[in-house]
Amino acid sequence: MRIWKTMWLLTAMGASAGELSVARPFGSHMVLPMGNPVAVHGEATPGSKVSVRFGSVSKDVVAGNDRKWSAVLPPLPASKDGRNLEIESGSEKVVLEDVLVGRVYLFSGQSNMDFPLSRAVGGKEEADKAPGQTMIRLFNLTSAPTDPRTYDGATLARLNNKDHFQGAWTTASPGSAGSISAIAWWVGTMVQGKTGMPVGIVENAVGGSETEAWLPREILESRAEYRSLLTPKWLENDKVSAWARSRAKQNLGKELSANHPFKPGFLFESGVRDWAGFPFEAVVWYQGETNAERHDDSGNGQLIRDLIQGWRGVLGNRELPFYLVQLPRIGGADPLRRYWPEYREVQARVAKAVPGVRLVVTQDLGWDSPDVHPPDKVPVARRVFEAMSR
Repeated sequence: MRIWKTMWLLTAMGASAGELSVARPFGSHMVLPMGNPVAVHGEATPGSKVSVRFGSVSKDVVAGNDRKWSAVLPPLPASKDGRNLEIESGSEKVVLEDVLVGRVYLFSGQSNMDFPLSRAVGGKEEADKAPGQTMIRLFNLTSAPTDPRTYDGATLARLNNKDHFQGAWTTASPGSAGSISAIAWWVGTMVQGKTGMPVGIVENAVGGSETEAWLPREILESRAEYRSLLTPKWLENDKVSAWARSRAKQNLGKELSANHPFKPGFLFESGVRDWAGFPFEAVVWYQGETNAERHDDSGNGQLIRDLIQGWRGVLGNRELPFYLVQLPRIGGADPLRRYWPEYREVQARVAKAVPGVRLVVTQDLGWDSPDVHPPDKVPVARRVFEAMSR
């Protein structure tokens, strides 16, 4: 029901009243990307005027018949001053508070990227100091769990493109910093310390995920070798690692026809597609442990190249920098890891061949434990930062 005499004021990310809404990437406490046009977008009543204001910039647009609207802000300089981003249509108004302008990075991959600051060496002490990092803002997109459990009904209901990833922009606190990627946090603090500019950290890494789950659907549809992954029987497809298929079946229990984070294309469609056109500064990609189970150098190289091409296309920057974090050295003799040396070579070849891609060497930064998650993430973050600084 529309209430004509009341102005609705909303301050939560993606909040809506009646017809007016703003898309997931935009929220209170966010960092708007600097130096590039930014399309602020959402939905409103078809044909209605939508006004977007940020500081001295004002844009008026009209919502289409599909309810979608998009207002392009001009390139903005970095700003440490929190300002309101206001969106208004008729009697409705969305106010996103405390918005900064700076550099925004996307950190993605699997569990070594998702490894939280609170569990890393020195991470708890670092998280306790987070409130002092007022120029760092966090968006932790959390996936349905992929640990060894059987999903309950609420988790199964969440497994759709709209509801799967959950989270919102926040300021840095012991809780928000402690739960985000340790590598992302430390890279962010290093960048912020060097530049003095606000830094936005977006993380959507998912433990155990294969590259195939992160490919855009149009990429999966474009190659004959991928199309069999789009069938309902993907859990029987040996192009998906045996480990990933086994874990997905354990998670789904009797509901094997439901979506799962490991389903080819699902993580991209539920966790990256919403950011289409968002001008990230760079993507830091730390993934490969699951794909390295299969000794297929050609196929694995093609997967990484297709992921980079697909993400660059959807995110709207054909030259978007990618930083590929190399698989680390770990101890033990688990047969699932016997092809890691070959996979590292694949990563190196892709980084050498594809413009704008850099390899972050970490083979010497592992440890002797058979645990796949070396807990000291500062050296890895430092290598990423150094690669960004070159």
